[in-house]
Amino acid sequence: MAVHTDFKVEPLKFRIIFAASLISALAVIWSVYFVGIQYVQDSAIRALKQLVQSETVILEDHLSRTLDVVNARLRFVSAFTNKESLKDERLRGDRLYDLIQEDRVVRSLSLLDDQGKIVASSNPRNLGVAIPLSGLPDRGAKEGGSSFVSFGNVYEYRDIYEINSDAPSNSSLKFWLASMPVNIGGRVYHWIATVNLGLFENLWQRINESPNTEIAVYNYQGKRISAHHGEITESTRSFGAELLENVDRADLGFFESKLNPNLLVAYRSSSEHPAILAVVGDKSRLIATLSDDRKQAIFYALTGSLLVLALMAGLFRWYVSYEKSLTELANQITATGAHLMISESSRDGKILWANPLFLKTTGYQLSEIKGESHRIFNSGLYPRSFYDDMWSQISRGEIWSGTFRNRNKAGEFFWVKTTVIPFLDPWKKVSRYVALYSDITEAIRTSEQVDHERSLRKELSEKNRELAVDANTDPLTGVSNRRAFEEFRKTAIEQVRQKTQPISVLMLDLDQFKVVNDTYGHAVGDQVLQGVARRWSEQMRSSDILARMGGEEFTVLLPQTTMVQAELVAEKFRGVIDRTPIAIDLGGGKQLELHVTVSIGIASAERITGDADLDVMMVQADNALYQAKHNGRNQVMPYRS
Repeated sequence: MAVHTDFKVEPLKFRIIFAASLISALAVIWSVYFVGIQYVQDSAIRALKQLVQSETVILEDHLSRTLDVVNARLRFVSAFTNKESLKDERLRGDRLYDLIQEDRVVRSLSLLDDQGKIVASSNPRNLGVAIPLSGLPDRGAKEGGSSFVSFGNVYEYRDIYEINSDAPSNSSLKFWLASMPVNIGGRVYHWIATVNLGLFENLWQRINESPNTEIAVYNYQGKRISAHHGEITESTRSFGAELLENVDRADLGFFESKLNPNLLVAYRSSSEHPAILAVVGDKSRLIATLSDDRKQAIFYALTGSLLVLALMAGLFRWYVSYEKSLTELANQITATGAHLMISESSRDGKILWANPLFLKTTGYQLSEIKGESHRIFNSGLYPRSFYDDMWSQISRGEIWSGTFRNRNKAGEFFWVKTTVIPFLDPWKKVSRYVALYSDITEAIRTSEQVDHERSLRKELSEKNRELAVDANTDPLTGVSNRRAFEEFRKTAIEQVRQKTQPISVLMLDLDQFKVVNDTYGHAVGDQVLQGVARRWSEQMRSSDILARMGGEEFTVLLPQTTMVQAELVAEKFRGVIDRTPIAIDLGGGKQLELHVTVSIGIASAERITGDADLDVMMVQADNALYQAKHNGRNQVMPYRS
């Protein structure tokens, strides 16, 4: 088979195309990066500007409605405050409390006399507290006459009664002091309301989650009353004064700070309320938050650049090695042919070519098989459907793989593992077939030999197992014999010795068994032994052993068993024989039932140290068995020292 190609590119032309493509790709990647970063930054700043303006509208409306509530409360109580109300019970604390009970804005209402002492309050704890009159809030430039409410400083206390204490009860609580003067008989009193600043700050936290914007309330002296994310303007000196300059020009507006060009400020004020609401956006913080996006964009740009470089480098390496790869491909086909048989066939299955190894294995010359069908190698061992299925698959352009036997020129069979590969033309039609064969005859023979040897080993193992069972089983009764008993006792002794556990032994002997043999014969005696052994085996625990020691004598070894437990086991053995006669088959449909009994001797020890101790126990059990026989048989006799 020949390997060839018509694809050729001149080296110089290829290098020019390669360099131009690389530069263009990198230019596109980095242009997209710079344009994208600028677009994202501009969009973020526009969004920040819209955010501060929209938040200002919402929050100023909330602030105005809240301060309207404070004004209404103070004007209401001022309206009925006079000499008479000071004397009667209209200014009682519970009545004042009823006015603000459902109010989340005003925390308390208190009346301050002209000496600075609280004489009435909705909070009884405020009564008697002295507040210097100089500490009351002053009206700003836009506040008008004395009938208006004045708003002063913010205190980090729950209520007025904590002002003179050393430490507030809850430093997170704040109130804003508001007052309204009232003239009573020529003396100036002041109604004081403590405004719950938490109402504003809770709303601010819900609305403004961005660390790039600050919400703040200023009075008309340019002093900040309260703020959320207040650190944004803390570093900008005289910011309050700059805000007042803009408020003087317009009650509401938007400006970029001259003191700090990074600050975008939206504000709203009203002559009806002594407060200016400002929302300040920090462009520098916003741009800083975009650093992750910028890093990510750089990462993508670098990654794209590296991918382009890697792709172009791969393309260049491919071109440099292209001609070399064609030569290597031809060499690989030659090398493959040294280990695999290869044949090439036409679309109709006629042999076109075969490599030397194929010819050597089949025994044919190329001239003998060229133009012939592969049927000349047919072994005759497979049905026609086998080959029909193969040709059906490869005719559809699918690769077929399988293992079968062929016949060479000399008529000898050989095994091949075959892969048939259809080659397609540009119209996806099969044009020819290439078949690769691996001669696995020796491997098959070796596998068959290994399987035969494995079968022999398995058979030998089964025989050995059967011999081991026979060697440890009494052939008449099927229970363990003396040899098995001796093996078991070694393990049992070691087990109870290590764990310091008790052990017991039973010696069993059928009563007057010699009479049975003499009267009915040994065949009947054997059936009796088989019957009692079967019944006793059904009563055994898996941890114990029943062994026939000879004749009608049996021994039971009971590890981890006390004397009391052994007596129960022995009585069970005796009863299962005594209660039911043994059925004997005499042949010819005749049956005989024999009633037999057993005498049992028991010995037990709380602990043993070795074989000698068990030997002593077996002697003791045998003595106890003798005593049971002597006392009349059919009984259990424990050994007593």
